[in-house]
Amino acid sequence: MPNLKLHRIHLIAVFILGSYFVLSKINLVHALSNPNFVISFLQLFIFGIFFSYLFLYIFSHEKFFPFAKELEEKEKPKENIYFRKYLHHGKVLGTFIIGVIGGPIFLSLTVRLLLYRFKHKNLLVLLTIFVSTLFIFFVGKELTSIFI
Repeated sequence: MPNLKLHRIHLIAVFILGSYFVLSKINLVHALSNPNFVISFLQLFIFGIFFSYLFLYIFSHEKFFPFAKELEEKEKPKENIYFRKYLHHGKVLGTFIIGVIGGPIFLSLTVRLLLYRFKHKNLLVLLTIFVSTLFIFFVGKELTSIFI
C-alpha cells in the first residue's frame, strides 16, 4: 500500500470543493432569477471559468497527485506513438464532452489526467465552460419560465 500523506493542499482542496458546491447552487439560482440575460450568462460563465482554472491549478499541484508524475513518465512512450497518429483528438473530444456534462470539477480533473501535455488546455477549458454555460443557462431559463 502506498504511503499516503495529507498535505496542506488537500485541506485547501476540501475547503474549495465545499465552497464550490454551496456557491454554485446560490449562483445558479441568483443568475437564473436575474431578468437581464447578458448579466445572467456572464455571471454563470465567469463563475465556471474561475472555478475550472482553480481546480486545474489544484489538481496540477505536485503534492495533490503524487502519482501523477510517475504516471506521466510511464505513459510517455505509449503516448508518443499515439500522439503522432491521432494528435489527441479523441482525448480532446472526450474531455470536451465530459466538461460540458460534468462541469468544472470533472473538466479540470480530466484535463489534468488525460491532457497533461496538451498545449491548448486553457483554451479547451474556456471553450468547454462556454458551451456548458450556454447549455445550463438556456435550459435553466426555460425551466424557470415554465415553473414560475
